[in-house]
Amino acid sequence: MGKTDTATREYINDSQIFADVFNYYAFGGRKVVEPSKLEELDTSALLTVFGKDGDEETIQRYRDALKIATLMADENAAYVIFGIEAQTHIDYGMPIRTFLYDGLQYDSQARKIKSAHIESGDEHSRDEFVSGLYKSDKILPVVTVVIYFGAKPWDGATRLSDLYECKYKELVDLAPDYNMHLIEPARMTDEDFEKFSTSMGKVLKFMKNSADKSGMQELMENDDAYKSIDRKAARVLKECANISLDIDSNEEVVDMCKAWSDAREDAARTASILSAVDTARRYSISEDKILADIIEQFDLTEDEARGYMLKKSA
Repeated sequence: MGKTDTATREYINDSQIFADVFNYYAFGGRKVVEPSKLEELDTSALLTVFGKDGDEETIQRYRDALKIATLMADENAAYVIFGIEAQTHIDYGMPIRTFLYDGLQYDSQARKIKSAHIESGDEHSRDEFVSGLYKSDKILPVVTVVIYFGAKPWDGATRLSDLYECKYKELVDLAPDYNMHLIEPARMTDEDFEKFSTSMGKVLKFMKNSADKSGMQELMENDDAYKSIDRKAARVLKECANISLDIDSNEEVVDMCKAWSDAREDAARTASILSAVDTARRYSISEDKILADIIEQFDLTEDEARGYMLKKSA
């Protein structure tokens, strides 16, 4: 697992963030899902299928985040399984992936119900015995949201039917469809970002502006909320926006405005040094002379200077 995947998964698995995502997506920002009433579920799912010759094949998939939530409805408890998939790049087959993830979760629930009946020795009808599920059995709904941590608009499919190819509409209408729930920063408004109660709104707003230099500068200069972003969120921004930031692992809060400004200054300084090296080489100045010049001009150590010269040679 790469640094980007690690950062996003750690972030979305935080109960505060996880609850905030569904409060935004399902309830328009109302605090219906409580972080304290979320329970971790096993993110791996297995399904054994049998081929024509009776050969077994096991399908295993891993979710990015999966939790069961206890919600209150009319003073009664309601339960639902929530999943989040974090994407840093567009997956053009994402509706198939999430459809499979949810299907495996439903199958897992059914298997557990069947096992419970067997273990308890429950009485059953013939039909109930054959299926393993009893007439009164119910399963919990599974809702998966895909969060796209990218700046450009998602141009992939968001429904299973978007991927169908068939000339007969009558047959397409009979095929099962699946709607993928997607959060993509590029199509969100400032009002949308404000519906989050955690740093998730700021993360998504940052990503939306990350490909726009003037938009980023305005955001960093005018939004003081970025002066105190939690470390997990800062790691997501660093990895997903590909910004060179120094994040102290001992600090819980990061000043993104200063970090972004420092990163811009470092990038500009690096560009100046590399430009000086390139110009000197075009005039056939010796490597030793170039080394000495950039050490003096940019106040570098010898190791730093050699590093820049090697970088320019790469």
